[in-house]
Amino acid sequence: QWGIEIIDVKIKDIQLPENMRRMMANQAEAERSRRARIILAQAEEQAAGKLLEAGLQIDKSPSAIKLRLYQTLSNIAAEKNSTILFPFPEEVLPRTPKKEDS
Repeated sequence: QWGIEIIDVKIKDIQLPENMRRMMANQAEAERSRRARIILAQAEEQAAGKLLEAGLQIDKSPSAIKLRLYQTLSNIAAEKNSTILFPFPEEVLPRTPKKEDS
């Protein structure tokens, strides 16, 4: 009614209070942390599934676990700065009589 027509409104400079900026930053950090925990949980779930598959695969062949053990020992030995404790089944050792057996 005054002959003025507004076509566009632009806001050029907005200053948020410092405490509001801190709260927004804290909220963004919390959201990033939440997403990171979700991604980590999903990765753990996938890893557990793959370990289960590997266990079932190894379970099908008795020699597979021995081969896996030898491969692991080979990887450790390549570092040349480790002490290797080699598991040895007691069933292979000769039985020594105990005092009670005599």
